[in-house]
Amino acid sequence: MIRNIIKLGWKNVWRSPTRSGVVIVAVLLGTWAGVFLSAFFTGMVKGYLDNQFDLTVPHIEITHPQFEDLYSPEHTIPNAETLLRDLARHDSITSIRTQSLANGLAQSPRNNFGVTIRGVDPDSTHSIENYLEEGSMLSNQQQNPVVIGQKLADRLGIGLESRLVLNFQDTNGDITGGAFRVVGIFDSFSSVFDESNVFVSRPDLNSLMGLDNEIHSIQLTIPAFDNADKLADHLGQKYPNLQVTTWGEAAPELQYTYEMTGLMMYIVMIIIIIALVFSIINTMLMAVLERTRELGMLRAVGMNKTRVFTMVVYETVFLTMVGAPIGLFLSWLTISFYGDTGINLSAFAEGMNAYGLSTVIYPSLPPIYYLNITLLVAVASLLSALYPAWKTIQLNPIEAIRKMN
Repeated sequence: MIRNIIKLGWKNVWRSPTRSGVVIVAVLLGTWAGVFLSAFFTGMVKGYLDNQFDLTVPHIEITHPQFEDLYSPEHTIPNAETLLRDLARHDSITSIRTQSLANGLAQSPRNNFGVTIRGVDPDSTHSIENYLEEGSMLSNQQQNPVVIGQKLADRLGIGLESRLVLNFQDTNGDITGGAFRVVGIFDSFSSVFDESNVFVSRPDLNSLMGLDNEIHSIQLTIPAFDNADKLADHLGQKYPNLQVTTWGEAAPELQYTYEMTGLMMYIVMIIIIIALVFSIINTMLMAVLERTRELGMLRAVGMNKTRVFTMVVYETVFLTMVGAPIGLFLSWLTISFYGDTGINLSAFAEGMNAYGLSTVIYPSLPPIYYLNITLLVAVASLLSALYPAWKTIQLNPIEAIRKMN
């Protein structure tokens, strides 16, 4: 009997092909749009996080416990060379970068601006190289070279090969500084970073601050940034006299963004599904009202309320589950295509750069999301069926037959 009810439900779906087709297409497009939007937002957040990790916030940073308070140059990492050798033996660490840091003032004949001065090793690679627009990175053959952002260059009114004076505090607390020559100009995803950071040779910066080969910051990159807390706890126990900071502690807004990504995906999909649910309920109510006499006849010849209820539920589920798998498949194709090629939003580059967002978005979704969406659509289809099916079993068979005569 159940098989007959299923067949009857399937036939009833196609009694009005146009109306059923509209609902199926709505479910298809709604599923596609919801999944693709979720992938788009996920790709945007992932790109934002990757950009921040690449340039501004390391996965893990090791400093002197008192250094982060005021960037006091005298608070360097003790026994840094030994520490670096120990860290290099960790399989879970993919890259290690060292820096000397100072807060100071960048001056040109036209203007001045407060900046963070980052002393990096000239012979080592740095992610800022990926954003160079003019010139080159630092080298040991140059004398007091500096690489600055395009925004800072515009503010100071200088360009390549221009002279730039940097003033900052030395280890004795006195104001010191030096003249540097611009050898490179970068333009990254973040206009704020470009305007407030300059890169110089670590030996040059250390010499002016009164340091030898000391280091203020060791930045670590690991394969999976969400494992940073575990490694940081291990390093904190091993080196209790040092400050070990994870990206989530250094930038709580990034931690919040990461934690909200999953929730945001489902919120987008739930909003679209709610709209689809009301559309399906409206369609099924119309179908039930049009078939009042027929449903009354079925009740009159012996079909009980449970079977009538089940038949309407099957009709609703069929309407939903025909469109949903096609929508999921189309969304997978779309996400796969744009996940490789990217979506270019360079027309909005200025606004996106102000928030540190990439102008090319690569949509992506974890595979489990497709399964969860399938279950979510299935639940929505069952909920959509309840009210029309309930209205069906409220019909009085005799009144339903007479009503349509």
